Amino acid sequence: MENIVKVCPNPHCEAVWHNIPKSYTKCNNCNGRVMQINVDTYLKKFVNNWFQYDFKTNEYYRPQKPLIQLSLNI
Repeated sequence: MENIVKVCPNPHCEAVWHNIPKSYTKCNNCNGRVMQINVDTYLKKFVNNWFQYDFKTNEYYRPQKPLIQLSLNI
């Protein structure tokens, strides 16, 4: 199963849900509708959002950005 990310567009909620089933369409915080986003959109717009949750555990969830480090061989 892939990590599906959905966001709540309600400006008073702004919840980001990770590991949410594709068929689930309601926000657990405000009962509004959630929209699925891709990983690129998540990394550009929502990675620093405070209200991120893991749907399975309903706990705060802050995935780490992939860190790319260059190395030089001398």
